[in-house]
Amino acid sequence: MKEYGALLPEEKWQAVIQCDSRYDGVFFYGVRTTGIFCRPSCKSKAPVPGNIIFFEHPAEARQLGFRPCKRCCPERTVFQPELELVKKVQEIIGDGYQNRVDVQHISRQLGVSKNHLIKLFKRYYGVTPAQYITSRRVAKAVELLRQGEAGILEVAYAAGFGSLSTFYKCFKERTGYAPGEVRENTDLLATCVTADSCQTVLETS
Repeated sequence: MKEYGALLPEEKWQAVIQCDSRYDGVFFYGVRTTGIFCRPSCKSKAPVPGNIIFFEHPAEARQLGFRPCKRCCPERTVFQPELELVKKVQEIIGDGYQNRVDVQHISRQLGVSKNHLIKLFKRYYGVTPAQYITSRRVAKAVELLRQGEAGILEVAYAAGFGSLSTFYKCFKERTGYAPGEVRENTDLLATCVTADSCQTVLETS
């Protein structure tokens, strides 16, 4: 691979539009219209050639007021795009599982196909995104039921379930108990103090 000074502008541009990871670390590019800088392998939408400025180091981009891309994380010395993608999926689910978030919406938001997203997520976490969403919702429901302040219907909707029948079915499948049993007997699933701790219990049981 050539050093930065030996690269022609056209060669750098071709690396950008081809998302060529071989050039990662050799140079970086900023987009004037967005104020963001990326690594060559970034999967973001290809910019207009006239809006690009090239840098040898991230510090140069910072000095000119450019912000690092949240998608390709150009300042990281070790970058694993697939792992970063599934972590982003996990983050989106964590923020939106109570608001009817679904896999199709997430795939569109991240600019990848639904099937590719499902395959990657399962490879890293052992479950599909849909299964993970359900686990998050059940975990939240357990937390709310053990607090004993809300009715079962209220808990179902607060946890992100679209119907009471779906809630009962998923809850029973994941915990082995009916929602009412957990609400009446707080000794059941006693380690589920919060939604996060409960999800850990559900995933390892």
